[in-house]
This record gives sequence, C-alpha cells and structure tokens, in this order.
Amino acid sequence: MANSETQLLASKEQTYRRNFTYFLIDSILFTVGMGILGATTVIPDFVRRLTDSEILIGLAGNIFTIGYTLPQLFIARHIVRYARKKWWFVGPNIPMRFVMLIFAAIIVWLGPARSGLILLAFFLCYTLFAFGDGLVGVPWTDLVGSSLDNRWRARMFGLSAAISGVIMLLIAPLIGNILGDDGLGFPNNYAILFGIAGVTFAASILPGLFIHELPGGKAVEKRPTMAEFLPQLGELLRDDMPFRAYIVARMFTNLFMMAAPFYIGFATVDLGLSSEVVVPVLLAMQTAGSVIGALIYSWLGARNNALYIHVSLASSALLPICALLAGSVGPWLLYVGFLVSGLAAGANLFMVFLNWLVGYAEPDKLPVYAGLSNTVTAVASFVTPFIAGPIAQNWGYRPLFVLSLLMAFCALYVTLRYFPKVEAAATTVPTQI
Repeated sequence: MANSETQLLASKEQTYRRNFTYFLIDSILFTVGMGILGATTVIPDFVRRLTDSEILIGLAGNIFTIGYTLPQLFIARHIVRYARKKWWFVGPNIPMRFVMLIFAAIIVWLGPARSGLILLAFFLCYTLFAFGDGLVGVPWTDLVGSSLDNRWRARMFGLSAAISGVIMLLIAPLIGNILGDDGLGFPNNYAILFGIAGVTFAASILPGLFIHELPGGKAVEKRPTMAEFLPQLGELLRDDMPFRAYIVARMFTNLFMMAAPFYIGFATVDLGLSSEVVVPVLLAMQTAGSVIGALIYSWLGARNNALYIHVSLASSALLPICALLAGSVGPWLLYVGFLVSGLAAGANLFMVFLNWLVGYAEPDKLPVYAGLSNTVTAVASFVTPFIAGPIAQNWGYRPLFVLSLLMAFCALYVTLRYFPKVEAAATTVPTQI
C-alpha cells in the first residue's frame, strides 16, 4: 500500500513538473505579447494619435480587462457539465490568438490617411481578442488549478513574469527604435509592434496542446438553468465572506487601474516629454520592476500569496504618488513610480489574485468562483473609462491620480481586514494520472 502511494505521488510530481514547463512557455509567450502591446504605454499612445477623446483613450487601456472578465460567468455555467476542461481552453485559442496579427495587416492595408477606420478596426479587433481570451479564462483557471499544485503554480507565475520581464527589457530598445524618427512612421511603426505581438500570441497555442490534464472538480449531470444558477450565486456571495472580500478587493483594484492609460498622456502633455522616448523608457522601468517582483513572488507566493497581494497593492499606490509629485520634482520621479509599481506587475496582480482564489476555492466550485468574480469585477472595468475620461478631459490628470490612489488604499484595506489570516492549502490530489 505504501509503495502504491509512493508511486502515485512520484507519478503525480512528474506530471506537475512536465505541465509546469508547458504552462511556463505558454505564459511567457502570452505575457511578452501583452507586454509589447503595452496596455499602459503602447496602446494609449497609439490611440492618442488617432483621437483626442480621453474616454476612448481610457477605454482602450481597459478593453482587455473588460473583454477577458465579462463572459466568464456564462462560460462557467456551461463547462460545469464537463470534468475535463483542456479543450475548452485549447480550442478557442487557435483562432483567437491570430486576431492581433490580422489587425497589424489591416493597419498596413488601410494606410496613414484612414485614421478613423484604423481606430474602428483597433477597437473591433482588440475587443474580439479580449473576448476570445475571456472564453478560455475559466477552463484555463480550472486547468491550472487541477494540473499544477500550489508550489508549482506559484513558481510558474513568478518565473513566467521574471523571464518575460527580462525579454521585455532586452526588446525595449527595439520598441524605441521602431517608434523613433528613424522608423517607418505612423501607423506602420505600430503595425510592426502589433505584428510581433501577434506572432507570439500565435506561437503560444502550441504548448497548450501538450498539457496533461489531471482530474479536477466533478462534472454535474446537467447544466443548471438560469433560474437555478442565479440563486446559487446569491447564496455563494451571502455565505462566503472571504470570497465577497476577494470580489470587492478586485473591484477596487480595477478602479485603481483606471488611471493606468493616462500616465503616458500626463508625461507627454503635462511634462512635455516625447512619446518616442517616454514610451520605451516607462515600459523598461516597469519591466525592470516586474522582474524584481516576479523573483520575490516565485519565492513568497508559494508560502503566503495573500502577503504578496498586500505588498503589490502597497507598491502600486506609489505610482500615483510619484506622478503627483513629478510635476514639481521632475519626470525622473515618474520613472521611479513605474519601477516600483512593477512589483505589482511582477507576477501580474490579476494572476496573484487568481492564484489566491485557486488555493481557496474547492475544486468543484472553482469554475463558478472564477467566473462569478471575473464577471462582477468586469463591471468596474467597464465603468472606469467613463469616470477617468471625463475627469482627465475636464479637470486634468492630477485629480484622477488622487482618486486612483484612494482606490488602491481601499483595496489594500479590504485584503488586510477580510482575507483569511492563514491561507487555505488546497492542493488537488488526483485519483488517477
């Protein structure tokens, strides 16, 4: 009996190790692609060249979060019928991760004279790309929860961010050259960046094919009707206080990030810096901080994920503080803010929250936990451009940074006050390999 259990544990550990490699490669490729797109750097600067609407600029910086999180509750309701979730992750990835590559070709085809059509194509393609990733979000969460244990999952998140950060540091000068005066000029210079990102997204399809899925939650016999499903969600929110705190903290975090697309505008408009300089420099500073944060998380995340959430939120709050002081102290302080805020980006704050949820939720309930929390917090992401845009348009960037700072402190308070002091050590133990 002891030999049988030992063999099972050894076989399971070998599977975790192999899956770790495939998840790591997938995560690195996807993270590098998203880093090249630069939701707080490249994309806001790209959209600002096409429109002066602060609402649209803010919306551009939040589209991915909205599209990724909004459909997940409806996906969760559907996939609870299935014990195996791998192909619900791999299948939609195959067409959806080519979308940004197609958009790069559309930019070149439309040419510089059709800025309005390029703007429309961007919102359509980027939204489709985000919703496509949202379709696979819940099955991916279930897959990473069942097929990696807590140790390997934290290492994967941390190392993925560290390696991705080093890669981004190496290519940041290339991004500066592409956007500089010696490049192809707008919009073809951005088409190159979207094209490079699109190639990495397409390549990230491959490692997912080789992941060996371990059993997770049990499948239900039939998909619940909406009349059955919605009351279950209400009971879940009513009875599970830590989960409620998790959702509230995520919502405050999303509201805190409402200012993210506007730091580039603040640097170029208020501080008078050139976008060809400030975009790659801020991207490099944030990436350097992310490497440090990732290395810390690869060690701390496996021991106390909640503590790293506290550290990330506290470091994130320094960015709006540095931006508020940069006008009188100097733009170098904004660079410092991006460096320190990279600690939160180091393991991707969303992924750090997700890892906490995977360790907290029971395997059978994980798809619903993930889908419900992501869909509810999507509402906060959706409204942020309509809050941040008018503030920036009518009163300037500084009041927006003050509001963002307040939201960061609210998120930090909720996690400190209501998250469990001792984290659940839930590790899925499969009955078969």
